[in-house]
Amino acid sequence: MTFLAGIRSELTRFSRPEKLFILFAMLVGFSITAEYGITRPASHSLFLTLFSAKAFPWVWLATVPLNLFAIYLYNRFLPKIGPVRMLTTVACTTIAINLSTAFILPLFPPFIFFQFAWKDIYILLMFKQMWSMIHTTISTPRAKYLYVMIYGMGTVGSILASYVPGYFAVVLGTEKLFLFTLPIYFILIFAYRSAFRRSLVPQEAFGSELSPNPSPKEGFSLIRRNRFLVGVLLLVVMMQVSVGLIEYQFNSHLELNILEKDLRTAYFGRLMGWVNILSGLFQILGGFLLVQVLGLRGGHLLIPLMLLGSALFSWAIPSFALISFSFIFLKAVDFSLFGVIREMLYIPLKLDEKFRAKAIIDVFAYRTSKALVAIAILVLQLVAGSYLLPLAPYLSIAVFLGWIAVVYYTFNTLQVVSRTDL
Repeated sequence: MTFLAGIRSELTRFSRPEKLFILFAMLVGFSITAEYGITRPASHSLFLTLFSAKAFPWVWLATVPLNLFAIYLYNRFLPKIGPVRMLTTVACTTIAINLSTAFILPLFPPFIFFQFAWKDIYILLMFKQMWSMIHTTISTPRAKYLYVMIYGMGTVGSILASYVPGYFAVVLGTEKLFLFTLPIYFILIFAYRSAFRRSLVPQEAFGSELSPNPSPKEGFSLIRRNRFLVGVLLLVVMMQVSVGLIEYQFNSHLELNILEKDLRTAYFGRLMGWVNILSGLFQILGGFLLVQVLGLRGGHLLIPLMLLGSALFSWAIPSFALISFSFIFLKAVDFSLFGVIREMLYIPLKLDEKFRAKAIIDVFAYRTSKALVAIAILVLQLVAGSYLLPLAPYLSIAVFLGWIAVVYYTFNTLQVVSRTDL
């Protein structure tokens, strides 16, 4: 209670512009997760119905060139048009693709392949732009509690939105769920513009502080020159490889156990609702304590240890119910605890690193990591055949053990604590 009282006391010392910035930043997070909470189950179910779980490795591979092209355009035009217009452009592009999916899909079902690939990119672009703005405005001491609050509001958006596919997919039809994109993204654009006006990154001076080289090569060079960023990159890769493995296991079991399209959408929507509820509990009960008690090093070590325990449990008692639980647990940790402590690593970086290098790590590397899983799955499909699904838990366990080693490398070799005072 003393800690919470301290937070309330600290909030009373904020100026009116600071309070409004926090309010609009929370609304941005709420809008992004709400839209994704509605359209993601629809996209997932439609893709699984048309292509089956065996196609997931192929779409993960297809996202690599699309991802690289999106990052190139982002880095090329960001200094020229600024973050506000960039987010508006990405939002409008997503609106157009999702609305096209709602109306074109009955006539041309394979269009869901492109929408599914774009889905995995645009959500990261949205979050990246939101957090880059937040990192330039909120100081390290305040981040230890404000980041949890902002993540918490995003979780609320996901929880509320999960009821739409969970209860209306069968009534409205899965394709019609994409129509919810339009009103939610109008709110998002308004909230982001309002927050940016009160941030510490003036748009008129933004371009002068970034590298003039728009190529992805320059973004990778920023990471290569900073060993701290290399460590952050490795942590993100390990998380996403583990996510890719559990998603493959879950999707394979989902395809076998639920055969009807709209019922799959409803089940997946309700499942994501539980992901968001658990994520919210993690943020409320664990987000503050994770940083305050364990610190960044202890928090980054605790996460793979918890996930390793979950993987061992589902490996010992394999079933659709336990695979679903492992999926819920891993996604909840990714959306909450890991997200909070990962974002805090970016606070001390330069503006160019927060906007350009972060785009490489949080968008390109974040999704391209699944390409590593895709290649491994495709190779194992040829070698192991029907034995692939029973082998997947062993791969997950190996990844979590490797993740623990990466944590020790990152914090011991790079000496993050001494560099960032976190």
